[in-house]
Amino acid sequence: MPRIRAKNIFHSFRYALQGIFYSLRTQRNMRIHFLATFSVFFAGIYLEVSRVELALLVLVTSGVIVAEMINTAIESTVDLYSRQRHPLAKIAKDVAAAAVLIAATSSVLIGILILLPPFLKKF
Repeated sequence: MPRIRAKNIFHSFRYALQGIFYSLRTQRNMRIHFLATFSVFFAGIYLEVSRVELALLVLVTSGVIVAEMINTAIESTVDLYSRQRHPLAKIAKDVAAAAVLIAATSSVLIGILILLPPFLKKF
């Protein structure tokens, strides 16, 4: 089977952007994560957190988005293999979803640790 690959770097970026737009278009949680990411970023700017804290917020929120995209890829791959219920397919999907949950939970906790003190000081 011939290997499918991008012709050049611009095609690679286009395919990656198509993946982002597909995720945003088809995954409700991805839209929620994107909205939360931008909200947290702008809250960090508004609350004047340090550059390191802002970088940490960007890092953890982008980790949630990456986890959500990997979850979507795993679910799509499992569905490609078989649309029937199978215990191993359930495990793959549940573990991928759990990874998103852990990333999101830790992101929220880090966001609280960073944003709550300046929020309380400002208000």
